[in-house]
Amino acid sequence: MLSAMTQMADSGRARPSFASGGRRAELRRAALFLAVGGLGLAADAAIFSALQGLDASRPAARAASLACATLVTFALNRRYTFAATARRGGGDLARYAAVTLLAQGFSYALFLALSAAAPALPALAALVAAAAAATLLSFTGQRFFTFRGA
Repeated sequence: MLSAMTQMADSGRARPSFASGGRRAELRRAALFLAVGGLGLAADAAIFSALQGLDASRPAARAASLACATLVTFALNRRYTFAATARRGGGDLARYAAVTLLAQGFSYALFLALSAAAPALPALAALVAAAAAATLLSFTGQRFFTFRGA
């Protein structure tokens, strides 16, 4: 088996690529995912800030802002990043919610830990740090579970 792989690499033939377009397509997906994530983060931060301005607690404001941001990113990622428009949305939404629950749960727990460990840290700094840490987990789950055939 190793010999066959070596021969293929040495023969100048193209290496096997991802099923849906190769390296360039995966880099494009990753870039779009980051752009959509940036828009989701902006929505998240804006909603969080608005709720904080209404005297909501940090945990309650963060939970509400995460839920809203998740709906924004689902719609954008489904349409643009993974181009899943021909598929039925219900199954995608359920899988997206499961992956998001895992990634956002990690983000939320990290946000709370940062807030407890460094109370002087601005809330938005903790929010951004936690969201950045969850990005790889989220992309991997969305790409290979939620939108696996897209």
